[in-house]
Amino acid sequence: MGKKTTACKDCGLLLTLPLHRRHHQFRCPRCDGLIYRRGEPFGFIISMAVTTLILFIPLTFLPILDLDIVGLRSQATLFEAIWRVYEDGYRFIAIISMATGLLLPVAATTLLLAILVPLQLGRRPKSVARYYRLYETLLDWGMVEVYLIGVIVAIVKLHKMGTLHIGLGLIDFFFFALTFYITTIWFNPDDIWNDDVLQK
Repeated sequence: MGKKTTACKDCGLLLTLPLHRRHHQFRCPRCDGLIYRRGEPFGFIISMAVTTLILFIPLTFLPILDLDIVGLRSQATLFEAIWRVYEDGYRFIAIISMATGLLLPVAATTLLLAILVPLQLGRRPKSVARYYRLYETLLDWGMVEVYLIGVIVAIVKLHKMGTLHIGLGLIDFFFFALTFYITTIWFNPDDIWNDDVLQK
């Protein structure tokens, strides 16, 4: 069995470990910090990532809310709401909201699929290291959960202005955020470097 040298993230102790078998878990002998724990099987992660991308599609046309103020009704999708913020002069906020709340999570999910689908088929893509570095960068900037909280806060404030009905778009966005979050926590990056955990 091959070995690899790694450092404990908690205390910095250098350790030489065997390449990880599927259900093994390793802890630091000095501080008991977790060194490695097997992530979920690639097939599970791929299924959740595909679900995330599918849930993104209805966000383009499903209304997130229906607001009735003194008989005047207004509906808006998530993208329409961002566009209205842009038109009101808050262009930087609109662009950042669109990128961190929607586009970057979708791009990160797509990159993860580009990494895992070949591995699931028993092949290691030549660009896996570059894909993973870009995935990590996008993940650092993606803030879909923060954006979801912002939408909920805005809805609570709008509720005081009139009759508010929650649209299917908001429910879809909730599940989009949930599946994206599950995808990221199921994925253990260490697994992509170990030949003995490739799913065939």
